[in-house]
Order: sequence, then structure tokens, then C-alpha cells
Amino acid sequence: MAAAALVALPATVLAGLCLGNACKRVDRAQGRVPFCSLPAELRSRVASGFRDARSPHILAVAGRTPISDARGAWPSLDDAPGESVPLVFAGTGVAAAAEVPGGTTLDAVAPTLAEIIGLRRPHPGVRSGEAVPGLASGEAPRLVVLVAWKDVSSGRLERRPKVWPVLRGLMEDGAATLEADPGSLPLDPAAILTTIGTGALPSGHGITGSLVRDDHGAVARAWDRGAPFSVVAGIGDDLDEIHDQAPRIGLVVGDSTDRGLIGGDWYIDHDRDDVILERSPESKAAAAEALLASGYGSDSTPDLLAVAMTGPVRKLDLSLGRILLAAERASGGSFMMAVTSTGSGGAQDSGDFAVSDVEAEVELAVGTDVIEDSTPGGFFLDQDEMTRSELSDDRVVAALRSATTADGSPLFADVFPAIAVTFARYC
Repeated sequence: MAAAALVALPATVLAGLCLGNACKRVDRAQGRVPFCSLPAELRSRVASGFRDARSPHILAVAGRTPISDARGAWPSLDDAPGESVPLVFAGTGVAAAAEVPGGTTLDAVAPTLAEIIGLRRPHPGVRSGEAVPGLASGEAPRLVVLVAWKDVSSGRLERRPKVWPVLRGLMEDGAATLEADPGSLPLDPAAILTTIGTGALPSGHGITGSLVRDDHGAVARAWDRGAPFSVVAGIGDDLDEIHDQAPRIGLVVGDSTDRGLIGGDWYIDHDRDDVILERSPESKAAAAEALLASGYGSDSTPDLLAVAMTGPVRKLDLSLGRILLAAERASGGSFMMAVTSTGSGGAQDSGDFAVSDVEAEVELAVGTDVIEDSTPGGFFLDQDEMTRSELSDDRVVAALRSATTADGSPLFADVFPAIAVTFARYC
């Protein structure tokens, strides 16, 4: 023991005196973990809006500077608490004392409608949403009208409380909340409308935005011919299938990417739904009135009409009133209405940072045109060009992380490849 002490003494003395490199310690690498740097609630929302092989190759969350383009606003650090939207159920089949709890996510809409009309949908395990408890009265309506206001949040409604008296009346007569939750990010209407229509979040139904990757990795518009199907059937699909195509299923929207409200292509043998494309709230209300007058709600087999509208809240509310009266006439009063919105993901301000400027900066940094397209929250990469130029995803990620605002601050709070979200459970 004495000999060992004598051997160790020189090293001990050197360490105590911090001579040479004796005091240097090897610190653990403090590397940044992509995606895991974001707040936990924000990560959860982004993960709920993501599906592997459908979402963009590179995803990003904006910092304090808003980023947007014609397709909408990008997720940002300000989205960490989530955005509230209205959710209303009113009419036949809604229990008198029913309530919609604050925080109810929009994947609850389709299961609630199914419970109200007594529709037992197959494969409940593929859907995340559950019916709002205690809402169904047991009396099934002959007609269900589902209305979604695009690019509207509860905050927008609360700023102008006097311009939506029809919606307020439905809230007072039925079960409602202004504190519902879209459940995922980004707030791309194509994704949120499919959540409403299927009862699943985008991570489950696979329509993650108006642009998605198909089975070959190419970019396609959601619901277009040749685009990948929703992984989960819409309530319109199941209603038609279970009742042998007897129900009338209608859709009045401004864009084909809004098809997720009813579905329509999940089962091989299906009839043609009534699908009408119109632009303004007024023309959509007129189209809905015409459809309802053509026989919707006229027999005991439940029918479904879904309408997605965008525009000033006052016009949306006036159009809602017209549809409400038309539904009452068509069904003889045996109808229920569900009204909600997609959140303000489509809001675009002149002060927002343009996505096109980001794309130009990145492609200048990597030396070639590698961005095939973009959608709120991510970039689709041109895989052929990436191969020709021998570029990796990491190179594009690095260029995006280097993007700055006019004052030199980072434009993005975080940028990460899609695989980072796939392994988000390890954060």
C-alpha cells in the first residue's frame, strides 16, 4: 500500500497544482438534437400532423418572425399553446343538457356524428377520435349538415363578436365551445378538413396537407386523381357503404383538396357523391340550398351534406343562416348541424417572411434548384437533382438553419429531416 501511494503521489500533486493538462476535462458533446429542441407540446402537434412517406422531406418551425405563402402560415414557436376553434353540435339528436368540453380535438367530430345517427363504423382502432360523451340523445336525424369555416379561429371570432349571430344562436341552442383544438400542425385546411371528416389526425389518415408525397415519392395535390388515398375512411364513405349507397352524400367546397370532409374513394364499389365547387360564401350557400331541395333529408335513411367556406366572418355567418333554413325545409325539422373551423393557418400578412425568399436563399447556398415544392411546415426535395448534385438532406437542412431575418436573427426555430419526427418518441 505504501508503494502504491508513492507511485500515485506525483500525479496527485500535479493534479492539485493544475500543472500541464492535468486539470483539463473532457466535456460531453452538447450537440443539438433536431426536432427535440422544440417545446414538448409543439412537438406533439407537429408529430400529429406528420406521416412518414407522405409529409415533406424537410420540415421546419418558424421562430418569432411569421413565415407564409399563398398556401398559409407555417408552424411557429407561437403555436406551442395551440389555437382554439369553435365546435358546435345543434339540432335533432343532440341531448338538451349536453356540453362540449374545452380542448375537444376535431378528430371527435366524425365519431360524434356517427353516434348521433346510429352509424357503427368499422375498424374503430384506426381512428384517434372518440365521440363527445353524453351528446347523443338517441333520436337520429334524417339529415346531417357539416359546415367548416376555413382560416377562422376563435380568436378571430372573439375580436368581432357581433358579426356572427347565426353561429351564436346555434351555440346557445346546442352543445358548443370556442375552445376546441384542431389537434395538429400545420393548420393546412386539407389536413384539418380530413381530420374532421375521418375522425383521425393527419398522422393516422395521411392527408398531411394540400400537397403530399405519393407512393413513388412524387408530389401530388391531395385528393386529385392519382394522389394517395386517405388511410382512414371518411364518414361519408362509411355511411354510404353501410347503407348500400342509399344515402345522399353532398359536398360544396372551393377546392378539390377539401374532399376530406366526406371522403369518397376509400371503398372500391361506391356511387358518385354530389360534389360542387364554388368560390364565394354566397355561391356555396346557393349550391347547398339547391342540393338540399333535391331530396336530402326526405326519408329515414340519414343523408350528409358538408360545406367548407372561406371569407369574411359576416358573410360566412349569413351563408350559414341560409343553409340552416334550407336544411330545416328539406328535412321537415329532422336535422342536426355541426359547425367548426380549421384555424387561421391560411392567414397571411404583408409583414410575413415569404417562403419564396427562403427557397431562393437555400438554393443559392447549395448551388442548384433542389426544392421541388413547399407546403406550410416543410419542403419537398427534388430527389433526382439531389442525386445528380450529390447533395444530402443534411446540406439542405444546414442551409435552412443559416437563413436569417433582416436583423440577422435566425429565421427558423428548428429545421429537421422527416426522420427526426419519426423518431420523436426518443426525445
